[in-house]
Amino acid sequence: MEATAELSIYPLHEDYKDRVKDFLRKIRRHDGLTIESNGVSTQVFGQYDTIMEALTLDIREALEKQQAMVVLKIGKGILRFDESKL
Repeated sequence: MEATAELSIYPLHEDYKDRVKDFLRKIRRHDGLTIESNGVSTQVFGQYDTIMEALTLDIREALEKQQAMVVLKIGKGILRFDESKL
């Protein structure tokens, strides 16, 4: 099943920008996923199982290394905002 995950990570450290960038680099290393980031969140598109395996590994690693909050939303299908429909 195709799915979309939207997530934001909030490291509770002064060097939070570097920590967010490191987290995003790790997510992007997984095959079979399409990753799109903006200033607020990151969208991950792909097969549900592939998304969940990748996020489980990367979120666990991030939380083991630092104090952080992760906000995660998951939906069925490829859910993209289409500006042409405005």
